[in-house]
Amino acid sequence: METYFSDLRESNEFLNLLLDNMNSAVLIADENLQIKVFNNSFLQLFSKSEENVLVSRFGKATSCAFSIEENKPCGETTHCESCVLRRAALQTMVEKIPVDKMRMERAFYIDGQPVIKYLDISTRHISFQGRKMILLILYDVTELETQTLELQRRQDRIDLDLRAAAGIQRSLLPQYPPADGAVKMAWHFEPCRQIGGDIFNIHYRSENRIDIYILDVCGHGVSAALVAVSVSQFLHSKKSLSGRHAKRHVPSAILDSLEQAFPFELFDTYFTLLYMTIDISQGSIIYGSAGHPPPVLLRTNGQLEVLDHHGPAIGFGNGNTFSHEEKSLQPGDKVVLYTDGILEAQNHDGEIYGKHRLYEVLRGCTKSSAKQTTKKIYNEVRRFAGETEFDDDVSILVLKFMGT
Repeated sequence: METYFSDLRESNEFLNLLLDNMNSAVLIADENLQIKVFNNSFLQLFSKSEENVLVSRFGKATSCAFSIEENKPCGETTHCESCVLRRAALQTMVEKIPVDKMRMERAFYIDGQPVIKYLDISTRHISFQGRKMILLILYDVTELETQTLELQRRQDRIDLDLRAAAGIQRSLLPQYPPADGAVKMAWHFEPCRQIGGDIFNIHYRSENRIDIYILDVCGHGVSAALVAVSVSQFLHSKKSLSGRHAKRHVPSAILDSLEQAFPFELFDTYFTLLYMTIDISQGSIIYGSAGHPPPVLLRTNGQLEVLDHHGPAIGFGNGNTFSHEEKSLQPGDKVVLYTDGILEAQNHDGEIYGKHRLYEVLRGCTKSSAKQTTKKIYNEVRRFAGETEFDDDVSILVLKFMGT
């Protein structure tokens, strides 16, 4: 018998040693949330002494802010009905349903000051000497939750900045089609994220000349958007779009100036760009391409001409100069410009849309307006991709020559 009690005392000592070395606060309470047993981690969590905890209700033992500020015992404050811990305890006590890591946010008075704590609560129903009891384990996740909330606040600020940046980027896109009836235009722009590396725009040099450019910076996100905006600003500067000599405005000269202004080693990226000038009085286009997907000239008779005269992407810095090509236009002809987000759109099987599908769609748009053609291209690419999100920015610009 003596050996039995000796073993029992040693077992209790071992159990107490185990509880007091747990990082989580452990306590046993009765059906009134009156604390009967607790470990050292519980005292440390709420900065309490042993005499202030034993046989006290949870609210008093922890200095719950609601209990302190309303001067009411646990179970009688205006917030007790919505208390997460009370709900978990009752669920376990009455229904004998265990709770695992239910999150609670609560202010507790610690050393006289209200402190927000985030606790994960786990409960188990136990019985001792015929009495129903609750085992509660409190995991202090305050530091982790605080870090998470701070990261979320930072992400919210980033998202706000990105939305502002997206608004700025969209402001650099064409705001309205040309008023002149000689050329009808339509476009669609959809970044794969809030902001992207695609930009296109229209510059009205005179009543008979219109310049169009479309560019695609390698990559996505903020860095690509910043380069795209820089290129757009460059193309709108007096350096590139004004001067006394007309030869400074031809597409090849524009591309040469871009190659000098945007070397790879300075911006650590490259971009493709197509620059086109429409001469309304002559019924012609002059275009130059720096590695950009070739535009398509869709004739009124249904014939497709792929305008594949091009040089390398801007930023490769191979020292070569660019050239351009001229094409005549007939009333009803359309020119389709786009970025490779169209060609590289994928469906759920990993197939890419590709140029052949695009060309097939365009063959059905011979008699369509610029707006109808733009909408048809986008809808077909979207239908092909299905639920798969675009992995690149999508830009489409269609112009239809109506005649001089």
